[in-house]
Amino acid sequence: MKTNNRIERLTTILSLLSKGESLSTPYLVDRFKTTKKIIQTDFKEYLLPLYQDETIFYDYSSKTYKAKNNFITKTLFSANELAVISILKVKSKDKYSDSDLFCKTNTLFEKFEEELSNKVYQKSCVENIDSFKDEIIQIKNAIETKHIIECNYLGKQRRLYPLKILNLEGYWYLIVYEPKDPNKIKTFHLNSIKDIEILHEYYEFTNEKVEQFDNAITAYYKVQNNPITVQLFIEKEVARFFIRKPLSQQQRIIKTYQDSSLDLEITITDYMEIIPTIQRYIPYVKVIEPQELKDKISENIRKYMDN
Repeated sequence: MKTNNRIERLTTILSLLSKGESLSTPYLVDRFKTTKKIIQTDFKEYLLPLYQDETIFYDYSSKTYKAKNNFITKTLFSANELAVISILKVKSKDKYSDSDLFCKTNTLFEKFEEELSNKVYQKSCVENIDSFKDEIIQIKNAIETKHIIECNYLGKQRRLYPLKILNLEGYWYLIVYEPKDPNKIKTFHLNSIKDIEILHEYYEFTNEKVEQFDNAITAYYKVQNNPITVQLFIEKEVARFFIRKPLSQQQRIIKTYQDSSLDLEITITDYMEIIPTIQRYIPYVKVIEPQELKDKISENIRKYMDN
């Protein structure tokens, strides 16, 4: 495979490293039909400086380049995006660039790295769409033209109105209306939608209910349910995470304490929208109200301790 495109070459190398492969310079020279000097430059100037913690490194004993397994899945970036970032960092040091561009680029990337070092944030990495990119394109076109689709979802044939593509907690979902179940708008995991056929039939649907999904926290959001107001006490140890990345557009800070702890208010439609987040942050997040949510959390903890 001959490629003179640095972005494509770096993307491929990053993908191979993330899969745990050990890459020698001769192997890469042969694979990309390029020179030893270019491969060495790829690593020395672009890939090795990408991370400060030796995520990507050279193993002198085996004379190969290696990386921490699956490091890409623990970030918000794809291999291609990391390749672009590595090139941007180098270009920002060019003598023709603005004098402070390198400093600003480096600071920005360091902020991303800091966010990605947070274990809770790592668990929310964005689902890779490579395996269902074609389906996303089909569905996007159907949404824009308001075509009805037929598809297979979890082994069942479905006839659907595709309404909106949404990312919730890092996973991609399709908001759908199913005529045979007229009382519900549903969320389908996009990667589970197969054998899509765009029909020569059109649908009409009000955007009002669809737009309500902008307030969704997870796929448990139920647009047909009555809203539930939840108040949480957030201890100072994790308060910054809720400030940097609000749970939803409706999150509201009711009170900030002197030690930086917070009282938050948020509106949900189903307790399961918020229960996983609360349990993830125990003991730093406590439910103020409603009592029913408190009881559900307590019951879950009791069941866990009994096992």
